[in-house]
Amino acid sequence: MSIKSLAEKIGMDYENVLEDFCGDVSTLKDTLRNFSSSHDEEALRKSVAAMDGEGVKKEAHKIRKSAEKLGLEDLRTAAARLEEVNEEKVPADYQHLKAIYDRTIRAIDEEKL
Repeated sequence: MSIKSLAEKIGMDYENVLEDFCGDVSTLKDTLRNFSSSHDEEALRKSVAAMDGEGVKKEAHKIRKSAEKLGLEDLRTAAARLEEVNEEKVPADYQHLKAIYDRTIRAIDEEKL
């Protein structure tokens, strides 16, 4: 699978992201490869379980910013929603974010960039 195919699979706006990376496919691949290590998914899970609004906001913010940089609109939107920390919706918003995040990480890992 090419990086362009991966981009389609994970909902990345490939052309715009590649432009943001000044056409440097190697750096884009490195950024994708390091995507999961730039977040502490366990800290987010624990913050959600403890209903720690500040912790949820902090970790969701990190994911949102990374998703934004990579043009991952679905992931960015889900993280932004969780970042707003509406206590009633945190568990459902977290599950939605986690599903998208896990699907994205799995696709990146399968690509073996």
